[in-house]
Amino acid sequence: MPLTSKEPIYLEVDPGRFLISRSANMQRAWKLIERAAPTDTTVLITGEPGTGKELVARLIHKLSPRAAREFVAEDCNAVAPTLLESELFGHERGAFTGADRPRIGVFELADGTTLFLDEIANLPLEAQARLLRLLQEREFRRLGGRRMIRSDFRLITATNADLAACVRAGTFREDLFHRLSVVRIDLPPLRERRQDIPLLVSYFVNHKRLRLKRPGVCRVSHDAVDLLLSYNWPGNVRELENLVETAILECPGDTIEAAHLLFATGAGPQGPPVEDLDAPLRVARQRVLASFERLYLLAQLRRFRGSIKETARHSGITTKHVRALMRRHGFDRRDFQPPVRLRSLARPKKNQAG
Repeated sequence: MPLTSKEPIYLEVDPGRFLISRSANMQRAWKLIERAAPTDTTVLITGEPGTGKELVARLIHKLSPRAAREFVAEDCNAVAPTLLESELFGHERGAFTGADRPRIGVFELADGTTLFLDEIANLPLEAQARLLRLLQEREFRRLGGRRMIRSDFRLITATNADLAACVRAGTFREDLFHRLSVVRIDLPPLRERRQDIPLLVSYFVNHKRLRLKRPGVCRVSHDAVDLLLSYNWPGNVRELENLVETAILECPGDTIEAAHLLFATGAGPQGPPVEDLDAPLRVARQRVLASFERLYLLAQLRRFRGSIKETARHSGITTKHVRALMRRHGFDRRDFQPPVRLRSLARPKKNQAG
């Protein structure tokens, strides 16, 4: 099912877990997912924390011939560097101090299915060399072992680091980098897909209000949506999800208002970012003007309920200029047509989206 910027798409990854978007940025990612999923080629997913990298990896697995087998995931940042090779390759009894019994590693565990390695940039150089050989030979030994083990897994990796910069710094092998990035999917931050914010808010409210025992919370005010659209979202979709959950708990009635949005920084989108004050005057001025332009456009589109003609007339510019500004800031006219409705999704069970 192709993802377009005209109609919102809800791609169910697992029961109750959806990839939600209508942005052009995510459309490009979706085309890569469609092409890569049926193959066994390695995939590298890049993006800031909270952009949904594991969700995309699970979607690739779901659309692949290996979907009948359980998806295997490992976070390279969650294991101490000294234990990571054992976690990945496994070990035999006596391989090192404390190895009192054999252990199966995730490469062996993932035989016949998809293996997802998150935060691959944290893999030590020695383990990188072993991984490269494994990808070339499709076999390996456990730590302290003699027997060669073959494993037919499909590898997907992810990182929020700039791997090319890591290669230049000498912390990541160039040959492994090229081997991992046969297909590269770059996930945009939420600030570059703002037209998805109303969709995501509706999804999170629908699914969290029942779990939080607040079924009466069923609306989001235009002022609250304006505030959400104007925020920079350093934590991306994960931050939005947490913010909506807090807002549901803060809301005493049926409508989430701007006052119920408690941003983690405490400041939300108010005032210029600190980095703007440290930038050269020309750069800082451009950033502030761009922020004003976005907020002004938001206000007028809300005022005229998404009417491009009325917005242009009131603003003293052409409709062509209004459309250009909307494309620049990632707005869709339907986001400004009231009421703000909470959309129902098929078979909702959990509360994760990306």
